[in-house]
Amino acid sequence: MKSFSFHTNHRQRVKPETKIKLIPLTGTQSRSEILKKIEISSQFNMRYRGLFEYYGDDLIAYKKENPTDFFRNEFLRTFSSYLTDYLEDNMPASWNKCKKAFIELLLHIHLPNTIKISKERNSIQHFISEFKKFSIWLDQRKGTAWTKLIMPYNETIHELTLCEELLNKLYLQMYPQFFETNWDYEKDLTRIGKVLEESKDIEDNFFEIIKIEESTVLLANIFTNKQFQISDIPVDDRFLGIILHGSICRLEGHTTWSLLLVAGLYPKGSKRYLTFMEK
Repeated sequence: MKSFSFHTNHRQRVKPETKIKLIPLTGTQSRSEILKKIEISSQFNMRYRGLFEYYGDDLIAYKKENPTDFFRNEFLRTFSSYLTDYLEDNMPASWNKCKKAFIELLLHIHLPNTIKISKERNSIQHFISEFKKFSIWLDQRKGTAWTKLIMPYNETIHELTLCEELLNKLYLQMYPQFFETNWDYEKDLTRIGKVLEESKDIEDNFFEIIKIEESTVLLANIFTNKQFQISDIPVDDRFLGIILHGSICRLEGHTTWSLLLVAGLYPKGSKRYLTFMEK
């Protein structure tokens, strides 16, 4: 199965500092045990920093209960990336400290960046299924209330599945032969590059889908509210309010714009986080 995923970190970055930590050897944690943890956690790409945090042992324990399950491994890969890469030093101090903001950033910002381009279009479905299983497991193991924590987000989860559906449609519109064994990606890139050169105007930003009229879609820049008429993209009323991250262009002599590149799609509730991060 071919797949393609987008990864965009929207937070402003400063020059990183290099931090070195030593794993202390205690009477209850031998060198061989630490090496075993590293070996297991590397199977779902958890960064070493996770070994110093409370969540590291739990993710490893969850993995060990079903070590060869593909969907569990994919869930752990995505979730551990959120904990170690995205949250970094802002990770809550315990599972019980993971409240509304923790879940919302996961669903509204991090998870959309992991959506895959695939024939099955089910990466969100599988992640949410595994996330619910993990929540039940964690509640039983740690006495948390994660199952209740994620219950209010059914609408956001539905919007995520719509984001995955539309992202696949838009990507295949740009690269129709993506799933073909003889796909000539260089030819497609050359075609897009030619359109880029011929474009009079180009806008690269986050746009909300606000209106649909026959074959024209109205997008609004979420930061400036400037509106753009986009022609010939496979969007219907179900996708109103979805946030599109990408590039649009207008050719010389044209009144409407065209979608040039798409980098990601986000649920409606993502707008407040994206606009906040821009400030």
